[in-house]
Amino acid sequence: MLMLQGRTNRLLIITSTLIISLGAISKLIPLFVIGIVMMVNNYKKTFNPISKDSIYNPELQRQTAYILFILAILEGITGFGAGPQTSTFITVMTLGLLNRGNSLELHLILIAPLAFFFILHSTSGLGNLLLRKGVKSKAIYSYVLPLAMLTLFAIAFYLDTLYFF
Repeated sequence: MLMLQGRTNRLLIITSTLIISLGAISKLIPLFVIGIVMMVNNYKKTFNPISKDSIYNPELQRQTAYILFILAILEGITGFGAGPQTSTFITVMTLGLLNRGNSLELHLILIAPLAFFFILHSTSGLGNLLLRKGVKSKAIYSYVLPLAMLTLFAIAFYLDTLYFF
């Protein structure tokens, strides 16, 4: 049961992240707010270094690495599909599913989740490193790292949305 609870918490983190990204990109404020509420609801467990469900768990870092790998491959394929010389090749390879317009749209949409999972992966690794080095200050894990993560994501998201306005 405890293992299922840990997986549920990690799944909730990933789901809320995707909901936040989709809500912000599609400019659906209610969807964005629902994702934020889901994330804040598990704040204490998520950023508690003692908890098995925290983001400082090496298992979460592995999971984010897999997600980053998949997102990077999709970003590369859609990037080539949006290019003027390579779009025909990608269109043929995907049986017409990813034409130049669809590829460009997906390429731009994938930036926010890619940025978030990269920042989450880096923050998780940094927190894990600090734990291994013996840093026990709860303020670092509960306030400094989450605030840095949120700030970096806000900057990345702001730079991403500059394209759309």
